[in-house]
Amino acid sequence: MNQQRRENSRFSSYPLPGEILSDLQDAFKFYDKEDTGLISITHFRNILHNFGFNKMSKKEIDDELRKNDVDPNKRTTVEFDQVRLAISYRWNKGGKEEEAKECFKLFDKRDKGYITANDLKSVLPNYLEFPVTDAEIQELISECDPNGTGNIREREFMKLYTQ
Repeated sequence: MNQQRRENSRFSSYPLPGEILSDLQDAFKFYDKEDTGLISITHFRNILHNFGFNKMSKKEIDDELRKNDVDPNKRTTVEFDQVRLAISYRWNKGGKEEEAKECFKLFDKRDKGYITANDLKSVLPNYLEFPVTDAEIQELISECDPNGTGNIREREFMKLYTQ
């Protein structure tokens, strides 16, 4: 039990951005239809995949459960705190960088290594429910473009995305 508390306190030091925590709560509630505070291991795996950890093998997911449980072999359900701990640990140990790279690829369709204003204009309407002005696009570019090239390089995009 003390081992589990040490692990939980270690993982709780990894915060999640508010929007991700809110999405995680919604995902958990979606699977916890009877409001028991528990979801199945299968649903836990689905949540991991939905939050971008789709490259995790079954063994890695089981290892993730072992970090938070004394006897995971007997476990058939998972509590919200265990899901939050797993997501927050993975997010802060490389997940946010992976998500940033995937997001960058949405804009950099030709794999140029940078994003232009036209790339932003063509992609943003597909993901936003509101229009983005040219001035807002230029503001974003200038925030991520310390050299004044008019482009956003992946490194600068990653810095902005993971702040």
